[in-house]
Amino acid sequence: MTGVREFDDIVGEGSSTLFYGVAGVGKTTMLMTIAGNICRKLYPCIYVSTEDTLHYDRVARYPERYENVFFTEIRDFDELLKYVVEVLEFIPYRVLFVDSINALFRIVAYREDSIARYGLMLGLLWKKTWDSKGYFFASAQVRAGFEEDEEEIVASGTNILEYWFDNVFYMGFEDNKRFIEVVKPVEMKGFRRYYLIGDTGIEWVVE
Repeated sequence: MTGVREFDDIVGEGSSTLFYGVAGVGKTTMLMTIAGNICRKLYPCIYVSTEDTLHYDRVARYPERYENVFFTEIRDFDELLKYVVEVLEFIPYRVLFVDSINALFRIVAYREDSIARYGLMLGLLWKKTWDSKGYFFASAQVRAGFEEDEEEIVASGTNILEYWFDNVFYMGFEDNKRFIEVVKPVEMKGFRRYYLIGDTGIEWVVE
């Protein structure tokens, strides 16, 4: 899946996996790398993009890696919830990607019923994935207003995300190097690997 045995063991033990981090760290690239790997054998796969970062150029360069992936773009939270309730509930997919899971929620977070509707959406996605014995991968943006020197950077809506996602990984920078670190499960918390972003996706640094 990811190309790192320890990470793959973690992902294989749960249905839902979240990657969060600052802009430009490679969250979309991580999801695209996993899609290119896992969807060759486990499909159909659905990739939902809620941002303007979907790498169609990579899909065009390596179409054989993504021939079992169906891409769609949604730019409105209400439309995303409608898509989950009225479309995904009736599609027999095996792997789902949502990039990112909280981008549209942040826009409507002020609404009185936003948390309830967000929780409903996450719960439906988790149950659908569990029932189909598949996988659900998502990226998440960090909360607004964080400072670069903060000791801890958290995803927007982190409490509800950590409730519904079995596995959580943080992607960040250290001395101009990119790394990914386990946040959940707690028994693996702190385990990290460094990586580069190459032409085909994530490239792991040999340590």
